[in-house]
Amino acid sequence: MTTKMPPQEILLVPGLFEPRFALWPLQRSLQPHCDRFEYWRDRLAFRELNESVNRMTRRIAGDAERDGAIGIVTHSFGDWVARAAIANQSDHRVRTLVSLAPVMKAGFLARAAYAISGKLIPEVAVTIDSDRAAAHLDCDPQIRRMVVWSKFDESLQSIDLTHLENVQTRKVVATHLTIALQPNVHRLVSEFMFGESSFHS
Repeated sequence: MTTKMPPQEILLVPGLFEPRFALWPLQRSLQPHCDRFEYWRDRLAFRELNESVNRMTRRIAGDAERDGAIGIVTHSFGDWVARAAIANQSDHRVRTLVSLAPVMKAGFLARAAYAISGKLIPEVAVTIDSDRAAAHLDCDPQIRRMVVWSKFDESLQSIDLTHLENVQTRKVVATHLTIALQPNVHRLVSEFMFGESSFHS
């Protein structure tokens, strides 16, 4: 059973080839409710995946009641890293995970990128592998989670998550690139993390 604990700090995790400033509008919408934000620093591409996961595993370690709860909002491949880190760390501070168009199953552009690059780009190689892309779907059944899919995602496909009791799903009119920029999505994130009337445009 999940317990609602609003985050005292929020970790924003961008995706493949996505600059950190792309998540700035989302941060701005959440600032009235939380004044501690961190943009996860990682390579835009060609990550050393194990090192990325291990760094985040260390970052989220601790006791939520003692050290403060962490909320994570991810986009695209950032979600794969976050899920792996949560699964790796039994004593973590994450109490809320919101996943925007997460890597769980490859779509057209991901397959096209793999046809061109092969295994040169590690993130694409993971995305195209159905087992690896869907790894750690049930990273922690004790945290509150919401997955927001885009209806017109050119890069990824949605999958059925109804078997995960702690995961809510939404689908919005968006593309893979616009989903993190849209005010209606910001509203969903804010209301999920902080309550029904928490959104500020």
